Amino acid sequence: MSAAIDARAAREAAHWMMRLQGGELDAAAQQGLARWRAAHADHETAWQRAEQVCRTFGMLPPPLAMPLSRQVLDRPARAQRRAILRTLAVLIVAGPAGWALLRVAPWQAWTADLHTATGEIRHVPLADGSALSLNTASTADIVFGASLRLVHLRAGEIHVATSPDPLRRPFLVRTSNGSIRAIGTRFTVRHEDRLLGAHTHVAVSQGAVEVRPADGRPVIVQAGWQASFDGMAASAPRPLAPHAAAWLNGLLYADDTPLADVLTQLARYRPGVVRCDPVVARLRVSGVYQLRDTDALLALLQASLPIRVRRHSRWWISVESA
Repeated sequence: MSAAIDARAAREAAHWMMRLQGGELDAAAQQGLARWRAAHADHETAWQRAEQVCRTFGMLPPPLAMPLSRQVLDRPARAQRRAILRTLAVLIVAGPAGWALLRVAPWQAWTADLHTATGEIRHVPLADGSALSLNTASTADIVFGASLRLVHLRAGEIHVATSPDPLRRPFLVRTSNGSIRAIGTRFTVRHEDRLLGAHTHVAVSQGAVEVRPADGRPVIVQAGWQASFDGMAASAPRPLAPHAAAWLNGLLYADDTPLADVLTQLARYRPGVVRCDPVVARLRVSGVYQLRDTDALLALLQASLPIRVRRHSRWWISVESA
């Protein structure tokens, strides 16, 4: 994937990728994509690089899935779409050598104190008796000093079960958006840094935490509640979803959950892209699934729902109507 990418082919590949990720390609449009890829070697090279971008940085952000009819009526959304299109085209041209300039660069995992691979879940005891768990594709640094206990979450998701500290040092989790101070608690923090910017999600199962955006007012989140924040502000706390921390045991719970949501969670535990056809996105799923074997999970879904799992390549899976 080190070949030079033609800028025009990169822009066209970015456009096709956004349409594909947004569920905007019907059968005729998919044939159009196939014809475009076959029309010139530069097109295929640019498309393979676009796929590599998605594998490295994850699926494109949720706003890309907004139907075109809504985007036409929403000028800010159209502007946002154009900005993402430009960024994606730049990433396609830049290639892996240029991605190191981004905050979400893969080399973060190589230099972090703790990291997990895609699909890996790791449980780590800390020096103060607290327990730290890292979910799939997560990176974190541990900084314990005379006056502070700090976990710097660079990317991914962690769960913290704090232990009382004889030195009364505060326990903080820090992300690029701000910090979370534990108040005798068990809580989960997920940090995502993608093309639209960074945000952090906090879910509290015991005790409470103080969420403090870098440039905003602090918010207290009590047990049984969750909130999200960026660098400017935190959302109002809302009830915590049942089984939110099931991943600690390698499990995925679905209780009348839309298939699209189940596949979004599944995709976090396997490399590459998992795409859900909008035709089947609202099918309801109930059950408890093992995250350690996503192929088996897909097979179970296919056996219980009117869907077909199509494998375009090792890295690209589409879930379609049967």
